[in-house]
Amino acid sequence: MLAFVTGSGLYSLPGMIDVEPLLVETDFGDVTVSMGTFAGSTVAFLPRHGSDHSVPPHRINYRANVSALASVGATAILATAVSGSIDPEVLPGSLRLIDQFIDFTNGRQLTFFDDAVRHTDMTEPYDSDLRSLLLACAEAEGVKMTATGTYICTNGPRFETPAEIKMAGVMGAHLVGMTGCPEVVLANELGIPYASIGVVSNMAAGLTGDPLSLDDINHILKDTVEQLARIFSRAAARFASG
Repeated sequence: MLAFVTGSGLYSLPGMIDVEPLLVETDFGDVTVSMGTFAGSTVAFLPRHGSDHSVPPHRINYRANVSALASVGATAILATAVSGSIDPEVLPGSLRLIDQFIDFTNGRQLTFFDDAVRHTDMTEPYDSDLRSLLLACAEAEGVKMTATGTYICTNGPRFETPAEIKMAGVMGAHLVGMTGCPEVVLANELGIPYASIGVVSNMAAGLTGDPLSLDDINHILKDTVEQLARIFSRAAARFASG
C-alpha cells in the first residue's frame, strides 16, 4: 500500500475519497492517519505538520509518523519537501526530485535503534524505483521536474542565514528545508522504500536582495498543488497495477 506524507501547503490529497481518520497507537505516540481511496486504490495520507499546520518542523514526531504508516501496512512512501532553492536556475514553483540529503539538524529523535547497535546503509536513501516512477508520471502529465537534487535539512523554525546557504552550496546542496530528516532515515530503517519531491517555494536566503516572505511562499505553494495531485494520482494508479 502506498502512503503519502506531505508538508506545507498540502494538507489533504485532492482526489482522495472515502476518507476515514484512523488513530494509530505506536511506541512513540499516537498518530492520526487518513485512510481512503485514491486513483482506485487504498492509500494512507499524513500531513506531517498536522491538518492545521500547527506542528513546527523541530517538534514533529517523526518516529511516531513513520511507525504509524508501517503499522497500517504502507509498503512505500511518497513525500513532499517544501524547499528553498540554492540553485539559481531552479526557481520558485519548480519541482525537484531529491536523491541525496545532508543532515544539519540537531536534538531530534533520529533513529528507532536507541538501544541497539544498528547501522543502516544510506548509499541510496531515496528509492530508485520510486524516483523513476515519479519522473515517468511527471513526464506523462507534462510537468517539468528536475531529476536529481541534494537536500540539506536544517533544524528551523527560523530560516537560514545567507552565510549558511553559501556553505550549503559549497557542500553540494541544491535545496534546503526543515523536515526531510530524520523522516527519510526512519523509513530506511524500517525497510520502507521512500521518495520525496522537493517543492521549491522560494529562493534561499541571500540569493535575492529581498527578505523571505511567508505570503509569497504560500502563494507559490498553492500553484503547485494541482501538479502534485496529478503526479501522485498517476503514481498511485501505476503502483497499484504493479
